[in-house]
Amino acid sequence: MLDDIKLLLKVSFPTITIIFLTFLNLFVSKNYFDFGQLFVFQAIFFWLLYTPSLLPIYIILISGIVQDIIFLTPIGTTGLVFLLLIFLFEKYNKLFLEPSFFELTYVFIALFIIGSIIFWGINSLISLEFILININFFYKILLNVLVFPIIYFFLHILLKKLNLEKKF
Repeated sequence: MLDDIKLLLKVSFPTITIIFLTFLNLFVSKNYFDFGQLFVFQAIFFWLLYTPSLLPIYIILISGIVQDIIFLTPIGTTGLVFLLLIFLFEKYNKLFLEPSFFELTYVFIALFIIGSIIFWGINSLISLEFILININFFYKILLNVLVFPIIYFFLHILLKKLNLEKKF
């Protein structure tokens, strides 16, 4: 029984991480600084890289819907952006077998910028007006780029401690 619970927690750890980062983003954005809606993509990117079988697509869609509810944006926009970024990531992932951390960082930065632009474009289309890009747009991108290595290393340590990449 206890082994089954441990296995369940181990298998659901990527989902738990995404939920944790969603609520961490909510807490931090209300009190300190705003990472933006695509902050959770850092965990999605990491888990799709190392344990894609443990992160079902419906968890990513539900995370997107929760992000839309929290940030009061049209339901489905964040999930759609996540799906587009996952599609682009899958195309990249087939090209390289063992990318270095720096290559992964460059890919994350490129995908995050593309995702931010797509998110801005979708919201502009939905609101039927050109939403102005202000300094906060660039600030959120810079903030996520700076935090990505910290989250990446933290998740990588947990990945090794839980032996997730060996078993799944």
